[in-house]
Amino acid sequence: MATVNAQQLNDVLASRGLPPIICIFGDTPLLVDDAVQAIRNYAKSQGIHERQRLVQDAQFDWNQILASGASMSLFSELRLVELELPDAKPGREGGDALRSYAEQPNVDQVFVVLGPKLKQEQLKAKWYQILTRNALVVAANAPDRAALPRFIDARARRYQLELDREALNLLADWYEGNLLALDQELQKLALMGLPQPLNLTTVRQSSQDQSRFSVFALQEALLHGQVDDALHRLHRLFEEDVEIAILNWMFQREWQTVHALQQALGRGEPIGQAARTLPIWKNQEAAYHQVAQRLQGQHRAITDMLKRLEFAFKRDSGEDYKTLATHFVLLWCLPDRVTRLSLT
Repeated sequence: MATVNAQQLNDVLASRGLPPIICIFGDTPLLVDDAVQAIRNYAKSQGIHERQRLVQDAQFDWNQILASGASMSLFSELRLVELELPDAKPGREGGDALRSYAEQPNVDQVFVVLGPKLKQEQLKAKWYQILTRNALVVAANAPDRAALPRFIDARARRYQLELDREALNLLADWYEGNLLALDQELQKLALMGLPQPLNLTTVRQSSQDQSRFSVFALQEALLHGQVDDALHRLHRLFEEDVEIAILNWMFQREWQTVHALQQALGRGEPIGQAARTLPIWKNQEAAYHQVAQRLQGQHRAITDMLKRLEFAFKRDSGEDYKTLATHFVLLWCLPDRVTRLSLT
């Protein structure tokens, strides 16, 4: 049984290829998702395009595991079968099914099991011991404080972002224990187009700006379609000289999330399953589902408006950014009442 951390997975796959069973467990959903995405990307690079996603719930039929082991792939020599255990508690029936599969895995598929960090009693369970006997085990746990600056540096380079040592330590202090927020912060900094490498002063000014939190208040109003509150908060942001880069980042991130959700729902994925692959908390699923439905058919209008906002911000297109942002909020909250607006 080989164990690696999530940051090592790409190198391990490149050197060893895909094993028949991979287990991903950890305390950090961001890193669990990173590991799953790394496996999917590597599989595609090897010509494996068929994938089945299973999620254990109260009505889960464990016969699906044994059936997947007995059936052949229709479209490729190999396929991915992903099983999510939200609580890592398969129960007696599930444990038996996992042990049976582990004892005779399907040679035509790669079986990926993922879930939260396991407790000691779960690590000693027979299903886990047998399942991982010949599996690659990926530990998707947050790095400790001493290793966090190095982790942040590697993460930042994903977004073509370079930070000096003091900036890395500052972010480590601020975001220890909340890597999802850290990742969002790095994406925001990358979008701002600041001179690099970023130093302590730049990161402190950009990330501690109080308007950043007001931007998230605006995001909350947009999420729930509260047009009056959204317009009020938007105008207050402009009165307080909000950084337009931060506002632009929030608009783009929200649309990327909603559009990805629309695509997943269009493929027939349940909302809960789709939300788990996106940066959507469980208590926000219903709200994002409503936004996805409300903005159905608005892809061109939304993307056109985002382009105009970007040009107004970066290229001095001659359009007024505040007016465009107001129109964006109206389009987002009241798409049925708003036709495409042209200010040219």
